[in-house]
Amino acid sequence: MLMSLRFKILTHSFFLLFLFIGRDVFANDATLPDYDVLREKITFGNANFSEVREALTEPDILNLTNTLHALYSMRWHRAVLHLLQNIWERKREKYPELAWDLLEKIPPRIALASTINRIRIFNTDEYKAYIRSHRYADHEFVRAQVVVSLGLNGDPDDVDYLVKMVNSSNHYVVQTAMTSLALMGHVRAKEAMITLEDEYRDEPRGKLLRELLKKAYQWGE
Repeated sequence: MLMSLRFKILTHSFFLLFLFIGRDVFANDATLPDYDVLREKITFGNANFSEVREALTEPDILNLTNTLHALYSMRWHRAVLHLLQNIWERKREKYPELAWDLLEKIPPRIALASTINRIRIFNTDEYKAYIRSHRYADHEFVRAQVVVSLGLNGDPDDVDYLVKMVNSSNHYVVQTAMTSLALMGHVRAKEAMITLEDEYRDEPRGKLLRELLKKAYQWGE
């Protein structure tokens, strides 16, 4: 693979920070769990199953989406794997305490599909189809979720779509798409980034593309 493991880990962390940090409007409510602490434990794979379930009661949709992406780090835990699949299948009766009204919304469902897709590797057409069905959603947060998920998925068939998003007018989606091409770690993604860098050389997009090319593909070395 063209991209170093170190870069992939760092870039994945960047995504979680750049895309999904939301203002915790419940931070002063002492009756609620400390969701930031729970999410950090999940991100480093140190949470127990009870803490994972507690984290999924998160009342903020941006942070809940972040948590669903971070659950990839808990793929070693069999109970978590069953939990993810049961959420996908909407089995509310198994975990009635979860934030189901938010888990049913599109951004968390995309994050959930992405995490299951990355864990299972095989027989994942259902999850990839769900992610791709929202490629041209009107809301930037939904499109950013798609872009992130496709970058993490690493399928070169999605390169052309990511290029379209780099060429789009939404700054949030543009930056996410450039980083997703870097995260993909495929020669087609690298070639697309080189072409885009030439097109946007004297613009902010060109600068970020050069930085990502150097980090992800050792371009210019």
